[in-house]
This record gives sequence, C-alpha cells and structure tokens, in this order.
Amino acid sequence: MDKASRGGAVKKASPLLFNPADYFTFVLDQEIRNIGHPGGYCGFALELAEQPDLEHLQQRLDLLVENFPIASAQIERQGKRYAWVPTGQRIMLERHQCRQGEQAQHIQLAILNRQESLPLTLHWIASGAGGTLLLNWNHPLLDARGVKIVLDFLASDRPESFKESPSLVEAKLAQWSFWKKCRLFVKAKLHNREVNSLDSCLPTQEEQGSQTLQLKVRNFSEEESRQIARLAQQHTGVAGRTLYYLGCFMRAMEQVGPPVAKAGYCIPYAFNLRRQNAPTPVFGNHVGCLFARAARDQVQDRQGLFEHLLSQYKQVVRDELDLAYLPLMWLGQWLSPARYAKILRKQHSGGELSSLWFSDIGDLSWGKKGFLGSPVTGMSLLCWMTLPPGLALLAGQLDGRLTLSYNYLSPAVDEAWLDAVMAQMDVELLAEV
Repeated sequence: MDKASRGGAVKKASPLLFNPADYFTFVLDQEIRNIGHPGGYCGFALELAEQPDLEHLQQRLDLLVENFPIASAQIERQGKRYAWVPTGQRIMLERHQCRQGEQAQHIQLAILNRQESLPLTLHWIASGAGGTLLLNWNHPLLDARGVKIVLDFLASDRPESFKESPSLVEAKLAQWSFWKKCRLFVKAKLHNREVNSLDSCLPTQEEQGSQTLQLKVRNFSEEESRQIARLAQQHTGVAGRTLYYLGCFMRAMEQVGPPVAKAGYCIPYAFNLRRQNAPTPVFGNHVGCLFARAARDQVQDRQGLFEHLLSQYKQVVRDELDLAYLPLMWLGQWLSPARYAKILRKQHSGGELSSLWFSDIGDLSWGKKGFLGSPVTGMSLLCWMTLPPGLALLAGQLDGRLTLSYNYLSPAVDEAWLDAVMAQMDVELLAEV
C-alpha cells in the first residue's frame, strides 16, 4: 500500500466556526480519541466496475480545496468555540493495489484504523479491472449526505454549479423567537430525562486495551430489498424505513441475547434538515437527534414493538421533540467536550445510553453514467464509534438494493455473537408475520 506524497498549496481562507451539530460530532470524536483510537472518522466506499480517470480525479480534488478550503482545514480552538481553520494543504489521491487474494475491504479497514491528520482523504483501491473508491472523512467536517454531494462534485461536468450555503441548524434556530427556543429547550430536557431512565442493553462491556475497527457487510438482492421496503411501509410507514430497521435490530439482539443485559434498548438516530436531493450545503453537519426506545418485554412482541415505536415517533413529531434538541445542541456548544460528552452518553445509572450507533443515509444512485463513467456496482459504509457500545449499523440503498454495514470494535465485540445477530436480523427484516 503506497501513499502518494502530499504537497502543493492553495490560498488560505477564513476560519469557519463549528455549527451546533458539528460540535456535537466533535465531542464524540474526542471521546473516541481519548481511548487511543483515531477519532470520529467515517468511510464511504463505492465499488466501481472500471477504473476512473485518476488524473482527472486528482484535478477535481484540487478544485475541491480551491472552491471549499474547509476540505483540508484543521480544528483549532477560538475562545470558547472551535473552528475549522483552512491550511491550504493539497489533498492527494492515494492509490492502493490489492495483492493476490487480498480483499479491498482489508485495505479500507487499514485506512480507517490509521492515525490521520487531514479531515478528508480520497483513495483508489485497484482490484482487477475495477476497484473501490473510498472517501475517508472526520465527521465534524460534514455528514453523509454532504459526502454524496462531494462525490457528485468530483464527478460532475459542471463543478462550478456547486456552491456553499449557511448552516441549516443555525438557520432553523434563527427562525424562532427567544421564548420558543426556551419552550423547546425545556421539552428537550424533559425528554432527555425520560430517555436516560431506561438502562440500555449493550453489545459489550467497556474494555481496556487496543481495539481495531472491523466491518461485516450484508448486501440484499433487489427482490429482498423490495420485500423489506414493503414490510417497512406496512409496519412503520409514516416514519419511513429507519424505525423498521431499528425495531428489527432490537429483536435480533434480544433473541440472540444481549451481552450486557439491562432494562431495554435505546438507539439514537439522526433526522436530516436537508431537503431531498438538495445540492447545498456541502460541508457541515445538518442533523438533529431522535431516539428509538423500548423495554425488553415490549421487544418480545414483534407487532407490538412496531406499534410502540411508531406511536413514540408520532408523539415526538406532535410535541416538536425532533426540533427541541436544536436549542439543546446550541447551548451544548458552550460546554467543554468532556462535560458535554457526559450529558450525551451517560444515563442516570452511569451506564452508556446507546445500545447501538445507527445511521440511514437513504437512497443513492449515480444513474446510467455511473461515477466518472464507471458503473457503481456496490457500496459499504464505515465509522468509528465510542466504546461502549462498540457497534454501529449503517444502512443505505444503492439503486434500490439495501446494504447494511455492521461496524464493530474487536476484540470488545464478540464476532460469533455478531454473526448470530446478523443472521437473526435477516430473519426479522424479511419476516412476513
């Protein structure tokens, strides 16, 4: 695996303060670093049938930094806030070659497990006639939907059409009066107290010693994906597929047996402030936080569980709890990372809040043109997470085919246990009853 030298420079730009959602992800990045891991890095891997024009791709990377200097910025503290400070450093396309019998996933994981200095890197992993394009980024820089826009920029015939726009979180906050922010803040505090009252089952105990990020990917066929989408519509239609995935995972984990058995399950998940297929904003995080929660006895009843999660979701929307966490995040950005992390992660009992990290990036497609003329045949998603829970489930659909990427820390999470959970997850997702 050879790494191209990084050199050259472009003009520097002004610092950009974190928005409240950026700081939220930065706090978790710091929690991951505090136990000796690389940080809140994520990966978006596209499997391509043919090798794209790599020189053209490098030119587009240079144009990306020229148009969006934040792409190669570094994090600095400015007063009580944190900001991206552009360095003008060039991002070099890193080229890798799969050796005889080597899988591209092995190289992807090696990249995610290394210590990285840049907030965003791009890699071409050659294998046969095609290969894998991996974009590796630090989550405070941008969310997964932003990554799709970056990839579109790199492949576009009209890169000049991509423009930045202000933070959607800050724009939403600016729409509200002081008193509305106060009302929402109180709602969020009360909801947070309720969320923290149900002790969460976990995939692993907190463990000491070195951990590595590992990945297991489950690709569903078009027919299976259509069946899952139909069942999701049947059980959690108004809330989309996310709650269906989460309910199925709760049941899979419960039936196999949670390694740390407590009162129930709590899985945070994001809601996106971006409009569907909106071309901006490119950088920054534009999300809020929701929770799927259920006691263990509720998880036992499949239909009852979906009804419970859907009722919970409807109440959240009715009470504006999906938006209530935005003022809470705004206040959180004035707290130190350590203090904010305690609020985000710890329950009243002192245990970890999250039974699992989860993200659903939704439906993606590069159409008949593919990526720079190369058909996109598959994808996988990667991310670091805190320990505990040491497990993250990332979902996405490529041209209607569902992919589930199970990211886990080893040896903290037992591989045989995870294999059993994945098998049971398949059963739950496809079950007609």
